[in-house]
Amino acid sequence: MNFQRPVSKISWLLKIDVKNWMNSDTIKINLKDKVLLITGATSGIGKAISKELIKSNAKLILTGRSKSKLEELATEIKSEVLTISADLSNPKDVNHLIQESLNKFSRIDVLIANAGVYEPSEVKSGNPDNWDNVIKVNVNSVFRTINLVLPSMIKNKFGDIIIMCSVSGYQAIRWEPIYSATKHAIKSFAHGLRTQVAKDNIRVSSLAPGMVLTELWGYTEKDQIEITKKIEAGEGLHSDDIVETIKFILSRPRNVTIRDLVMLPRNQDL
Repeated sequence: MNFQRPVSKISWLLKIDVKNWMNSDTIKINLKDKVLLITGATSGIGKAISKELIKSNAKLILTGRSKSKLEELATEIKSEVLTISADLSNPKDVNHLIQESLNKFSRIDVLIANAGVYEPSEVKSGNPDNWDNVIKVNVNSVFRTINLVLPSMIKNKFGDIIIMCSVSGYQAIRWEPIYSATKHAIKSFAHGLRTQVAKDNIRVSSLAPGMVLTELWGYTEKDQIEITKKIEAGEGLHSDDIVETIKFILSRPRNVTIRDLVMLPRNQDL
């Protein structure tokens, strides 16, 4: 008998022109009428995600601590979005965020838990009060947000949760032990959560980038020349690289979950 190997639905990825990889149009997704909540939306990766996913016809809920930055982002996007300022280290703000979101849309289909705080420090000389805040934002707020979002997803038998982890969650990095510990925690949480909610058609992914050239590392939109040089040298990732990866995760057929995805700049020595 003659057997023909079926053409893979993702075989087209092999044909992507590397020069155009930074072009966010390389992966197209349609999220029409889906409600997306993006935390940490006012800068860096979160801002890039927001500006791109609005093109997919989604209904966006954007949150960050700065009300003025949220308003600027909403103006820049030029589409109707719901903006809610919240300090995710405060449980009351987390509760308010989800309640207002559900009051507006009655459901949340996709959660991108992107908000986070970076903390490089020596344990012997570090400030435990700073560590407490890092744990509140990087760990506790993720737990609380997902806990409040899940009932809606379970009721509707649909959901995608993408947790922004880090390569620091997959190996301990000596100059950031507190930060690494928080990222190890949410990676483990993501794995356990996935097995609990898979039966409800909810997918959970842990996305773990290496060095992304954003405000976290001291790079702003004014530093595009330096950012481009580092990207060309394989010394850093661009926010758009993360956006493309998120689009890839969300565009997989429902029988596929990308449980973990670690992505590094080519020359990051880890």
